[in-house]
Amino acid sequence: MSYKYFGTLAHNIADDVWEVSFADFPEVITFGSTPAEAYNYGKDALILALDGKTNFPKPSAFKKRVNFDTEKYDEAFQLPFEVTRTEIVSTVKHEKVRKNITIPKYLADEADKHDINYSQFMATALKQKLHI
Repeated sequence: MSYKYFGTLAHNIADDVWEVSFADFPEVITFGSTPAEAYNYGKDALILALDGKTNFPKPSAFKKRVNFDTEKYDEAFQLPFEVTRTEIVSTVKHEKVRKNITIPKYLADEADKHDINYSQFMATALKQKLHI
């Protein structure tokens, strides 16, 4: 499933950076030195804003013309930012939990000989099994 929100890119004259903001997420503000860099940072910031939410706000409508402070900005426009549930889950680091497992001794001995990290191995195996 994907989610699309419109972000506003505005060129800040004084700082010579492109600021990114989202009407649907007023707490999300980031910037980049180019529109492309600002877009990438904006997408990352949107992913962080969506992480942990169960009810995403309804996206605001696209604005062909963006009103902006002409003393602070010399140009502004909107772009669609689309993210998938997979991007949200894989991008954001989630809280770790401790789980104890029991395995046969011969497997533990062999794994120790090969310096296998049990936590890393189990996380990889679980992701593969769950198709994540």
